[in-house]
Amino acid sequence: MSGLRQIWYIAVRELKQRARSRAFLITMVLVVGLVLLTGQLLAHEMRDPAPSVVGIAGEAPDGIDTALGAAATAFDMDVEVRHYPDAATAERAVKDGEAEVALVDGSSLVWKKDPDVTLAAVVNGALNEIARRDEAAALGLTPEQVSALVSPTPLTNQRLEEEDPAEGPRRIGAYIGSLLLYMAILMFGQFVMMGVTEEKSSRVVEVVLSRVRPYQVLAGKVIGIGLLGLAQVIILGGAILLSLTTFEIADVSLPSLGGSILLSVVAWFLLGYAFYSVIYAALGATVSRQEDIQSVAMIPVLLLIPGFFISLVALDNPGTTLVRITSLLPPTSPMVMPTRMAVTSVPLWEVAVSVGLLLAATYGLIRLGGRIYAGAILRLGAKVRLRDAWKATE
Repeated sequence: MSGLRQIWYIAVRELKQRARSRAFLITMVLVVGLVLLTGQLLAHEMRDPAPSVVGIAGEAPDGIDTALGAAATAFDMDVEVRHYPDAATAERAVKDGEAEVALVDGSSLVWKKDPDVTLAAVVNGALNEIARRDEAAALGLTPEQVSALVSPTPLTNQRLEEEDPAEGPRRIGAYIGSLLLYMAILMFGQFVMMGVTEEKSSRVVEVVLSRVRPYQVLAGKVIGIGLLGLAQVIILGGAILLSLTTFEIADVSLPSLGGSILLSVVAWFLLGYAFYSVIYAALGATVSRQEDIQSVAMIPVLLLIPGFFISLVALDNPGTTLVRITSLLPPTSPMVMPTRMAVTSVPLWEVAVSVGLLLAATYGLIRLGGRIYAGAILRLGAKVRLRDAWKATE
């Protein structure tokens, strides 16, 4: 059997073994269900809010309904005016939640609890406008003069840069993608480590190594679990895209925007997983018991966490020196570069440098990790030091 065929055989075996795990299947179903449910809840919360209800009771100034509507527009609010026969009825409506506030006799605002500052400003603005109109009319001004007095020409607004309606959704998508990358690399990297340790402690690897070389076992395990991770990322990404179809934002196609981010996440997952899985596999070969895994599992986590937190910084400040440098250099580039690409325009040469350095580092880790794996995988008992594993293959 050729070397590539042996690697593929081991990869398929690892993929089937992990994919059939009841814990993995249950977790997958629960996570997908949670994503779909969360999308529906967010879609419900992001719908246009109901108008704020202002109750009117007692003697109200003429034109209060129109004035409230104009004042609400200035505050980018939607207000509904309801008239009540007396103050007691209006207060009961506020207490029962039918109205946010009641204007009684044009002079008193009744709230259920703490006043809403914005809504209070709307009502006060409407009353002030009516008062100014009445005073101007008492001076004998014409309607045109009254209008010019109480409603002066507003200032014009000029934008040096047009607002991008997709900026906010891109940031949200970049955050979700960064979180998905972090969880996927961490989860499936640890799967590789646990698989290596399980086979070592059960001595199954001794049988396997009697027929194939250590680097083939290492490569097959990394590829098999990586394919499972890729399938999970695609499934979760599809669930997220399905949830996005329930959102409606003007001028923004969320499914297409999410699709481009998903493609980026898939590509960088493959690159990041290849880099970190070799580290996990090599470290997993140095321990013989599941209880000892935590003692070495923190090493790749300490490399992965800074990249995740810097990717959060990149959401708001993608052009800082720290973000640019860490997006180019392993081990942080798998987390930071896709976030930069999602929220801003990144020069193609920077992406090429980032990918090239990550591939070169991965190749170096394969040589280094393969040697450590080969020197430690057959040594049972106490934890094998990296130096001893390296010297064992000399």
